[in-house]
Amino acid sequence: MRIFIILTYCLFCVLSIHAQEHEHTHEHARNEIGISGGPLYASKHKEWGIGVHLHYFRTLSLHSKWSLGGSLEQAWVDGNHFNMSAGVKYQLLDKMSIAALPGVTFFSHNTTDIHDTNKSQHLLALHFEWVYDLFHWDNFHLGTVIDYSWTKTDPHIMAGVHAAFCF
Repeated sequence: MRIFIILTYCLFCVLSIHAQEHEHTHEHARNEIGISGGPLYASKHKEWGIGVHLHYFRTLSLHSKWSLGGSLEQAWVDGNHFNMSAGVKYQLLDKMSIAALPGVTFFSHNTTDIHDTNKSQHLLALHFEWVYDLFHWDNFHLGTVIDYSWTKTDPHIMAGVHAAFCF
């Protein structure tokens, strides 16, 4: 799994250099619907899993670098994790953005103990997302993402692919 992540990011780095040679500045759309997915690592449990993240953002004004929005995340590691959050995104560069989204994560842990009363719970969470769009095709963007989700008991990090439709 680690080799897959390293090779994927090396490929995206090479493609990024090529894309930067042909880069042109464009105006950003007001709305973005995006989806990210990839392998994730839960540091507390030292386990690998898979995560999917869906978000919607709307810029504050036509030329603003700030956006408001919300997200849903599903992670399959040490049981199920489902996150709902709302927050802000900031466009650092033409193709690079960061987002901070506080929310609530709902857990359903794998357990075989029928007396375990903590098999389902929810906690406050913070979700951070860094996106670099390698390719822009009209209203469609494709690139890399690094997601970090923090809760008191189950922090995890995901590195993967981000795709977005802007309108």
